[in-house]
Amino acid sequence: MLTGLRYFEEVARQGSLRKAAERLHVAASAVNRQILKLEDDLGVPLFERLPRGLRLSSAGELMLAQIRQWQRDERQLLETLGDIRGTGCAEIRIATVESLTDQVLPELLGRFGERFPRVRFALHTGLTEEILERVATGEADIGICMNPPPTRRIRFIESVELQFGIAMAPSHPLAQASGVRLAECSAYPAILPDAEMFRGSTLERALATSDVELTPLAGCNRILAIKSLARAGLGLAFLNALDVARELAHGELVFRPLRDLRVDGARLVLCSAADRSLPMAAEVLVESLSQALRDLAPPLD
Repeated sequence: MLTGLRYFEEVARQGSLRKAAERLHVAASAVNRQILKLEDDLGVPLFERLPRGLRLSSAGELMLAQIRQWQRDERQLLETLGDIRGTGCAEIRIATVESLTDQVLPELLGRFGERFPRVRFALHTGLTEEILERVATGEADIGICMNPPPTRRIRFIESVELQFGIAMAPSHPLAQASGVRLAECSAYPAILPDAEMFRGSTLERALATSDVELTPLAGCNRILAIKSLARAGLGLAFLNALDVARELAHGELVFRPLRDLRVDGARLVLCSAADRSLPMAAEVLVESLSQALRDLAPPLD
């Protein structure tokens, strides 16, 4: 049944047999067999079969909540037993936006590891929606996300606003300007985020308040890809200053703020679950993370 439970959890997360199978590196038919067997053993349907995917039934929602509680209990038990044996090694699970993994997190976790050598880290990168879900369900202790919507399930610990603008190769015609207006960008090719990254982004909000139409050259689902294309001189990238900190330091990109931006900049938020206390090691790390975010930009009121 353990295999069935693992497959069930992944299908519940993805909402699709095919997507779950891709993440599990098995055939979709194998996933389906495990789900059917689990439902047969339990005597209840765990999913509603819809034309565009699967949705948890009431029994499935209860099962998912119980599985995640088991996982939290198992983790706590293993850490407690480790402490009793004197070989304890705390694990801190962090779900974060990709930008933080370039410089800020590696440097911070390196210093933290020197102070607390028995702490290990599980790092997962993703978009804001996924990060919030991982934190809320207990799959991550700490979340760091961009422009999160308010929710009662999540406690916002620290919030800073990052300057938003355009990044381009030093040879780009707009690189010599001290600031750029959004309308000026329409004359040049743009390296844009794909639909999933675009949803809820600062760029989406900026375009919603203007009548500017950008000229897309490419759509990317990773910040790394967006930066690479901009660095090659293929177009403008609409990012925040943190996204391109390393490239700016090496002179590979130029960053110019958008002068006529009528929305707030990119809001970077450190968060945890509202209904659970953090493990002691994670609480200590949160203090360091809060300071690291404050060093990036002044805190928001």
